Amino acid sequence: MAETSIRYLTMLRMIPRYPRTVTTSKLAEDLEEHGFQLTLRSIQRDLEKLSAHFPLMVDESARPYAWSYNASAAASMIPALDMPAALTLELARAYLAPVLPQRALEHLQPHFREAQETLGRRDNPLGRWPERVRVINRGLMTRRPEVNGEVLETITEALLKDLQCELVYKARSWPEPETIRVHPYGLIFRDPNVYLIGTIDGREGIRQLALHRASSSALLDEAVDRPKDFDLDQYIHSGAMGQPFHHTPIQLHLRCDTEFMLHLAESPMSLDQEIFNETDESFELTATVSDTMDLRWWLVAQASHLDLLAPEYLRGETMKILEASLQRQKAASIEAG
Repeated sequence: MAETSIRYLTMLRMIPRYPRTVTTSKLAEDLEEHGFQLTLRSIQRDLEKLSAHFPLMVDESARPYAWSYNASAAASMIPALDMPAALTLELARAYLAPVLPQRALEHLQPHFREAQETLGRRDNPLGRWPERVRVINRGLMTRRPEVNGEVLETITEALLKDLQCELVYKARSWPEPETIRVHPYGLIFRDPNVYLIGTIDGREGIRQLALHRASSSALLDEAVDRPKDFDLDQYIHSGAMGQPFHHTPIQLHLRCDTEFMLHLAESPMSLDQEIFNETDESFELTATVSDTMDLRWWLVAQASHLDLLAPEYLRGETMKILEASLQRQKAASIEAG
């Protein structure tokens, strides 16, 4: 392939989708890393030629000029999206739509649109796939809090570049919003919320910041102070996201109704889960888990289908919750007449 054609392809891959842009001077730097040494004027001429055939936009008010793809441009040019890749993208769209913030999905819409167009060609039966797939999250179908798009983009950039960021944030317990400096460690998508995990300057401990509570943000040109031993998976497995009641794991012992709880054999509660004393009616289960609020909610919700054999203190606390709930519903029934 002629060197000019290779240069064109390389340049096209370096241009982001609007609203992000790249200047001709930045393109010159990036092209030089790929072995192409060009003047700004040469790059400008190349881009003008390419814009006649590709959906490129230029901001002429910037100096040097800033280029981008049209926001609705096709997701890819080379190679063309094939059927297996299109089907995979369509599956991803069905799964991600209920859990990702709308602003994050907007960046993927051109990819999803190209996948749907590919599946719909030549009366392909795969084109009917979107009509036949749905993703339902467990639990209440609550409306997801809206995340400020600029905040999400600032935080993702901060995480990628290991930089600090500044947020205008209002925690549930704060009377007014505060401007805080954050050292971001990672993002956790826990439907329906998105949490930034990190530390706040001047405050102790690792925090979980719900992104929908941040109204504005700014990227700072200062490196994140992150502990070398911090691991996001270990943080999650510690039970930190589940409001732990104890810092050490517990040994859970359950006797479960087979008809309603057999799914635990397919989706174990822990790596060391064991099932024994199986009959047609019931089975027993032991698992090492974190004592979290989520666990207690689950035990209360499944109380009619299992016996909590151990630990004893957790059985007593679960019974208190159930008794208080029963008394409240009785009172409501009397009040309702």
